[in-house]
This record gives sequence, C-alpha cells and structure tokens, in this order.
Amino acid sequence: MSSSLTECFNPWILEEHELPVVDMVDRIRKKMMKSMCLRREKTSKWEQVICPYGASRLEKLYDLVKTWKVIPSSADIFEVDTDPLVSVNIRRRTCSCWWQLNGFPCCHTVCAIKYSGKNLNLYVERYFHDESYCEVYSKPIYPVASLWKGDVVDCGTSILPPLSKKPLGRPKNKRIRSNGEKVKEMKCGKCGEMGNHNKLTCKEDLRPGL
Repeated sequence: MSSSLTECFNPWILEEHELPVVDMVDRIRKKMMKSMCLRREKTSKWEQVICPYGASRLEKLYDLVKTWKVIPSSADIFEVDTDPLVSVNIRRRTCSCWWQLNGFPCCHTVCAIKYSGKNLNLYVERYFHDESYCEVYSKPIYPVASLWKGDVVDCGTSILPPLSKKPLGRPKNKRIRSNGEKVKEMKCGKCGEMGNHNKLTCKEDLRPGL
C-alpha cells in the first residue's frame, strides 16, 4: 500500500486497527458497504453530464478566460493570446500546456472551445462524467450473515493455545508504518532541529567545545 493511500485510509479505520484481524476486516467491510450505498444514492440524483467536481472546475475556468483573445488558424486549431502564446488543437485534444496529460480541459482549451461554439462536455474525458462515477459504485457490497452454529457437544477434550513467552516491556500500541510512508516531523526541545525525535530521545551533544 502506498504511503499516500495509507495516510488517507488509516484515519478512516482509527477505531478498528487495534481489533483482531477478522473483526477489523468485518468492521471495514461494513463501513465500505454503507459508504458505497450512500454514494450510489447521491449519484442517482445527478442530472448533469459532468460530475459536480468537474463542473465546478469548468465554471471557474469559464470565469477566468472571459477576457482572453482567441485567434483561429483553422476550424480546430487556435492560438490563445496569453503570455506566453498557447496553441490549441481541439480535434487532437492537445494544448501547449497539459490538456493531453489528464484529459480535463485546461484554461486555454476552454477559451478555444468557447470561441468555436462547440459543446465543451464533448472534450472532457469519460473519466470525469457522471456515468463513470455512477458505474464505480453500481455494484453493492453484500452483507455477510453470521453462520448458524448448532449445539456444541462436549467430547471431554479441550484444545489449549500454544505456550508462548510474553516479551518484556509494554505491548506496542502504535501501528508499524509502511515502507516509504511520510512521518510528520517535530521540533526537538533540546537541539532545536526538525526531525523524528524529541528532547528525551535526542542524541545531540550540546556541551560547549565539543
């Protein structure tokens, strides 16, 4: 699991990560089942083509390019008179900046398409459409019923857990961090440096002359 995904996911399971594995997984399943159901209900009420996040971005870009000047080269190629000058090809969906990198129109593209009079929604990748968002949450996570257990027959034999030696010291409560996960730095009260230690664990020798 990547560090960024870990940072997003861990607060969500803050109450569950100390449970036994089976209980933890079942509790996470219930949370995901409820979350996906709520999102599916929310998306069923959307009526626009682009999802709300994408539509909000397009509105902001529309406001930004109101006064920009566009010079046509052909029906599909335009020059946007900004500093620096930018070339946009709406047929190939390319721009001098980053339109082709993530599939969402940049400000220069919005300006050129607005000038051409074409439907801007047609130039937004399907990834940002309501249809794609709804498709992600279309499949539910099904409930897992508890297994019915009959009467337990006591055969007179008890299976005990294996013997284990309890390690010294207090048991660890903190989660073992993933490889490459970012750790929040703090300022040491002893040496004054930023790092992953405090004044109790600081190894800096502050004696004068050393």
